[in-house]
Amino acid sequence: MDQKRKLKGMLARIFSDATAEAAERAELETFLTSGVLTKEEIKEVVADFVKTTWKITMADGVISDIERTRLNEIVLVLGLERSELPEDWVLALT
Repeated sequence: MDQKRKLKGMLARIFSDATAEAAERAELETFLTSGVLTKEEIKEVVADFVKTTWKITMADGVISDIERTRLNEIVLVLGLERSELPEDWVLALT
């Protein structure tokens, strides 16, 4: 399996319920530090995941409480900077 696709699938699964459990965080950390992807490849996958997540979140034009929780969890767990997020996502966090 393509490692980039594996990471994107892992991110989707981990954040599907809006909460990254300790075991999921450990799994993600292990994968990210395994060396199977370069830092640039990881950054590319995360950027694509952020873009896709935002599109899905805004599909109905309303951000529900669970979606807001998911957005915050993604930022927290992935250590994202505001500059790495769509502007409206940043506004939704405040």
